[in-house]
Amino acid sequence: MKRGKTMLINILAVIVSLGIIAWGIIAYLGRGQTLSVLSIEKLEGDLSLIHLAKPDNMEWKAGAHAKITLPNGIDNHQSASEVVTGASKSQAKDGESSRWLTIASSSNEDEILILTHNGGSPYKKNLTNLPAGSKVELSWLDSTLSTADSNKAFVCFASDVGIAAIRPIIKEEISKRELVLSHLSKGVMVFNNELEDSAKKHANLSYESSSSLSQSQDYLSDAVERYGNDATYLLAGQADDVNAMTKFLEDKGIDKKKIKTSRFRGLK
Repeated sequence: MKRGKTMLINILAVIVSLGIIAWGIIAYLGRGQTLSVLSIEKLEGDLSLIHLAKPDNMEWKAGAHAKITLPNGIDNHQSASEVVTGASKSQAKDGESSRWLTIASSSNEDEILILTHNGGSPYKKNLTNLPAGSKVELSWLDSTLSTADSNKAFVCFASDVGIAAIRPIIKEEISKRELVLSHLSKGVMVFNNELEDSAKKHANLSYESSSSLSQSQDYLSDAVERYGNDATYLLAGQADDVNAMTKFLEDKGIDKKKIKTSRFRGLK
């Protein structure tokens, strides 16, 4: 009887502990931060680079995405089927005023960068035209590009604005491991000079900006042969491009467990 009571107490203690842990995770991921817009750069075509003030002691994983909520009072009515994300997230209940967007900067930088297309949706029009000093809310930091704490190589592919997810990973890992990156740019050249300069200064980074998926595949073929399943493969960008590169790698014998992806399912 005493033994059964002890077991019950232990089980209840485990359940309570798990509940506390789960609550802590939810509180950590779901906490909101109000950020100020520093400036918005209008780049090529419909591309914008949004500079947000970074709160003190705020950290995130390189390659993470977050929910960005616009100020109250802005009209963002649009179709509930529209999804703009670097991850496989269903649209939230307040999707008219919020979107999941990838953070293009690392925690070591002094500001938060968001790189995005303005494809014409009300949300994106409002986001990319916020005046300096406007407030947005950032919450629910998350990442699908989890990386191991080893010194093995990263072989990376980005298409279009998918470079936003890969850039901070390159910046954080440049002194830790060998890095190979092919960017199918599709006209998104905002970080090209920076990455070219890094490749010149660091022998462990190989970088190219490509003009076609086949060119990116050719460029990464040498890395696949060199590293095989000893490397981690990080792919980010438009879903069709990421899916095609995933199939290419698997056909080359890369274990799907070695492939981490972040699919941008829409651009509006």
